Amino acid sequence: MDQGTIAAFLAIGSIIFIGFFGNSIFNKFRIPDVLILVLLGMIIGPDLLGTRFGLVTTEVLVSINQFKDIFLSAALVIILFDGGLSLDIRSVVESMKFSVFLAVVNFILLAAAVSISLHYIMGIDFLVALTLGSIVGGTTGAVVIPIARKMRIAERTKTMLIMESVMTDVLVIVATLSLISVIKLDEFSIWTVIYELSVKFLVGGGVGFAAGVAWLFVLEKLRNQPLSYMVTIAALFIVAGLVELGPVGSSGAVAALAFGLAMGNRKFIKRRLTSLSLTALTDEHIHYFHTEITFFVRTFFFVYLGLAFGFGTFTAEHLVIGIFIISLTVVARRFTANLTCRWGDLECAEKKAVFAMMPRGLAAAVLATLPAVQLVGLDVWTDDLSSLFLNTTLVVILGTTLLATIFSFLAERDIDQKQREDLRTRLMDDVNQTDLKPDY
Repeated sequence: MDQGTIAAFLAIGSIIFIGFFGNSIFNKFRIPDVLILVLLGMIIGPDLLGTRFGLVTTEVLVSINQFKDIFLSAALVIILFDGGLSLDIRSVVESMKFSVFLAVVNFILLAAAVSISLHYIMGIDFLVALTLGSIVGGTTGAVVIPIARKMRIAERTKTMLIMESVMTDVLVIVATLSLISVIKLDEFSIWTVIYELSVKFLVGGGVGFAAGVAWLFVLEKLRNQPLSYMVTIAALFIVAGLVELGPVGSSGAVAALAFGLAMGNRKFIKRRLTSLSLTALTDEHIHYFHTEITFFVRTFFFVYLGLAFGFGTFTAEHLVIGIFIISLTVVARRFTANLTCRWGDLECAEKKAVFAMMPRGLAAAVLATLPAVQLVGLDVWTDDLSSLFLNTTLVVILGTTLLATIFSFLAERDIDQKQREDLRTRLMDDVNQTDLKPDY
């Protein structure tokens, strides 16, 4: 092997080891491995140690970026499929209205606040500022799903948070692409946006769920056959790819979630659709193997985010703007979490958990580089905006993930304290009842 191949082997093995220990730290201390992996990416990137030690040079990063779109799309599909497998379909139905409310209101508030602030304070064109607001306007399933699944909160709350993250991933993509088209063509139609969102959610979800149901019967025929999981992954990618094709052009991400939702609720589907036994999914190696694949994909995705951070173009202005957007995110999240929890009649500790789930990630990272490509040459766009969009977005991703770590820890501490108080109250009531019983 040449030196470049050896360095790649060592880097890949080291990243997987660090990802494993980061996941162990997350399981024990609830500190998301996201932070560790992103920081690792920054360290081994070309601006710090990458060029010096031949790890990830500028040329290597350029080569990686050629496959960025396919890698990030595959990561989103696999992570959302994993999220769908863990959801209970009844909880999804019960929490859907709260998820929609939380996602839409939080997105609108933050996008509006960011755009108005940057337009009037920095003089950035309003639609360009609104584009940045839409990019950072939604949470990400890549971070929310693993954190929410391990939190000691009600199943309905977990489902609400996971569904919100999926909705905002799609909402962020549709809104950002629509705004870029408006800036380029100077035309806007609210009905076009509504149509796009409807197609993304309804068609993508319907096709994905129907394909998941059909695949349960296929798995039944393939029971005890080797490589059943790999065939399932093949079906997942085919479904996610087909729904993206024209003329409909729906969302592969939503289809992946719905595909996993159908496969994870075989008992519910069996009761509703068929008297046949659907036992293939009880083969736990499918779940275990998918967990391994998800870990692998998430690990390299977040390391890539760190690699994408350009220290050479980073300025104090980017840091200030990033912190300012994070502050707006906290305010908007607090407001919408309070409204949602009051409407949903959630306990105080549950409300704190909803507030904590504010991290940005996958969709924001992908879209942050898009305006520089699509809007170059227009009067409203400058080279400075390219680095501002990317670096500010990465600051927001890191900052909101760090805050999610802290606030989710505090929320779980309050949940544990309430459980101890409830247990103490029940024990005291039992003692009092015993003392009141007459002696014979």
